[in-house]
Amino acid sequence: MTFEDIRLTRDGQVALITLARPKALNALRAQTVIELNRAIDEVEADPDVKVVVLGADGDRAFSSGVDLVNDPAPANTMEVDAIAQRNARMIERLWYLDKVLITSVKGVALAAGCNLALIGDLTVCGKSSSFGEPEIRHGTLSPLLLLPWLTHFKLMNHMYLTGDSVAADEAYRLGLVNKVVEDDRVDAEALVLAHRIANAPLLTLQSVKRSVRMMLDAQGFKGTQMGHRFADTLVLDSTGLPERDRLRTIRQEEGFKAFLEARDTPYQTD
Repeated sequence: MTFEDIRLTRDGQVALITLARPKALNALRAQTVIELNRAIDEVEADPDVKVVVLGADGDRAFSSGVDLVNDPAPANTMEVDAIAQRNARMIERLWYLDKVLITSVKGVALAAGCNLALIGDLTVCGKSSSFGEPEIRHGTLSPLLLLPWLTHFKLMNHMYLTGDSVAADEAYRLGLVNKVVEDDRVDAEALVLAHRIANAPLLTLQSVKRSVRMMLDAQGFKGTQMGHRFADTLVLDSTGLPERDRLRTIRQEEGFKAFLEARDTPYQTD
């Protein structure tokens, strides 16, 4: 299968999915999401693959999140909802992937990109990495409500309510990642870890993952995501909110760079 936005390769029992839009900071446009779903289909159907490593080209960004530049803006609420559902379902598929998933992260991981970076069963990241959910700054929500299941209440609220990012060493201290290494060693370290895990039988690895996911679903993970998607559509398509309307106007009239500056400047600290 030919891909444009990603690569799918094999290294023995390990499949490597690589985001390949470094000039766009590996932002997730519609084509990227379609291709990630196709890659998921392939690795799930391949009985010889035991572990998947999800990485990205470039050093600046693992992924800056949903592409707000190259895809056309939705025309109505139905389109807004379809996009929100599409993005969340792809990320959720990675959560439930029936193979071990390791994420290999360099640079910034923001919004949906943060979801992708932290969705792995294990995460190896570079010292330059940072993880953030800046959606609150333009009045939207994270595609997947993931942080409550990965970290504690106070940190979760700080990230969601301020949009601040967490640096690599702090992410390790808080248990969001498993290992922090030099940036030029990230992908190699993730691959070594993947091959170590691939020594176990596939059925055993799958059984461990299924048990953990069933436990989290019993605690409410899956139902929470369904409700969160409805809330996401509501805020994505909201109008009459002065803060959000102002940013929407700036983006339409002055461009994306001005939008980002207007969004982030009020949140800067000394």
